[in-house]
Amino acid sequence: MVLLDEHPVLELPDVNWRSNRHFQLAFEAANAYLYKFSSPLMSKLVFFRSWIHMDDRVLISSESALASTDSALVSNNNGLASSDYSLVIGQEFPDVETCRRTLKDIAIAMRFEIRTVKSDRSRFIAKCSKEGCPWRVHVAKCPGVSTFSIRTLHGEHTCEGVRNLHHQQASVGWVARSVEARIRDNPHYKPKDILQDIQEQHGVAVSYMQAWRGKERSMAAVHGTYEEGYRLLPAYCEQIRKANPGKAVETHFPNAFHGFCLRYVSENFRDEFKNAKLVNIFWNAVYALTSVEFEKKVSEMVEISQDVIQWFQHFPPRLWALAYFEGVRYGHFSLGITELLYKWALDGHELPIVQMMEHIRYQLTSWFNERRAMGMGWNSILVPTAEKCISEAIADARCYQVLRANEVEFEIVSTERTNIVDIRNRECSCRRWQLYGLPCAHAAAALISCGQNAHVFAEPCFSVVSYCETYSQVINLIPDKNFWRENGEGTEGGGAKLDITVQPPKTRRPPGRPKRMVLHIESFKRPKRVVQCGRCHMLGHSQKKCAKQI
Repeated sequence: MVLLDEHPVLELPDVNWRSNRHFQLAFEAANAYLYKFSSPLMSKLVFFRSWIHMDDRVLISSESALASTDSALVSNNNGLASSDYSLVIGQEFPDVETCRRTLKDIAIAMRFEIRTVKSDRSRFIAKCSKEGCPWRVHVAKCPGVSTFSIRTLHGEHTCEGVRNLHHQQASVGWVARSVEARIRDNPHYKPKDILQDIQEQHGVAVSYMQAWRGKERSMAAVHGTYEEGYRLLPAYCEQIRKANPGKAVETHFPNAFHGFCLRYVSENFRDEFKNAKLVNIFWNAVYALTSVEFEKKVSEMVEISQDVIQWFQHFPPRLWALAYFEGVRYGHFSLGITELLYKWALDGHELPIVQMMEHIRYQLTSWFNERRAMGMGWNSILVPTAEKCISEAIADARCYQVLRANEVEFEIVSTERTNIVDIRNRECSCRRWQLYGLPCAHAAAALISCGQNAHVFAEPCFSVVSYCETYSQVINLIPDKNFWRENGEGTEGGGAKLDITVQPPKTRRPPGRPKRMVLHIESFKRPKRVVQCGRCHMLGHSQKKCAKQI
């Protein structure tokens, strides 16, 4: 036997080839040699011709192509090399199902198909599917134990085996077992990747539907079924309550006000009116600091479309307008957390409901750990974003004239407007300090004039101490479901009722390829903040860059 492509020649001894077993041993030796030199032969085809002689007569002349990749030379998911695919009389199996799977793996690896003659709880008989081939195995249950052993074996093949990529034993169950380890690490293992990997590793071609069904079966074996997930949902919720008692919003934000996400409101406004100029005025109204400024912008919108008044009835300004919001938004107009939550839910959407919730809980735990470590590394008074805003306010404060009325009140004079600042109550007549929680440029000018540090007058929520305290809470682990309380035992302290059975939603698969709208993470970016000049009160630039003459 000679290997081409300028690699060392493998010479097999001249022997009398009197059985297919000799050819099998030679074939395995060639495979071992190819595996040794697989790195330089990567992604190439090596052809060899083997001539088998018996009594000076040519019996077999075959030309084969062997893929020289590592995966093609290592067999199935059991990790056995091709030389280990051998059966002997007396070989034992834990049960009949293991016996069936082993024979199926051997048939696929050795490129022949088997046909089951008899299969029950006490015996398993199979033979080669080719007519006239003597290969046959008889496996029977051992007396007194649950194991099975090979009683009779005819291990020689006279047939040519499988000559194409399709194999009868490559069933959906075999595909599921082959990809189970990969599915455990990567639930997003796609059927088209399964097709490619199975062909490269096992030399077998399976259909797309086989790969899809194999993945579904493997997902159910690894993560459980969707029905089981919904059945465990009440017990899982009870475990969350036990491990992490208390409600975060009511505990840490007892006086919090609710408002709309500006991204949702603005998209609704845009889709309703489809007018770019109207949308720009709407955003100016959102960032208006006083009711007078807001009403002025509303009047401009009404001049363009009278339907704006009716739209305000469905979206009251107190839930989205900065001038009328009852609480303090601290400069947050959209829900940035939705970006993370959506991504986490998208990553786990193929998992059952309990596993998806566990995935989100794990991500939250990692998120808290990362930010806890980040906060411990900061040496400033405020978090970096607040530090940047204070620095910008201090830079703009140099353009103002400060007149001190008393110990706590200051008059900040500019060419266009005069603002009153009260550093005791942390108020400014422009209302930016009250609405954003950070000293505005007028407040910064007043604080600098009396020798105060503007960073100290920011709201406590912007401090590094508060940041570290926020992420100091530990999200406790959920015990394994084997330790959960059984259904029907009830709960303590008014928890969830475990006797409730939750069924998965009834969904009907539409015909054709599933259509799923992918919401890109980029669409969740915050809207660009509209900068308003403190001197000319125009939008689009700050007072520091204002071109109007003083």
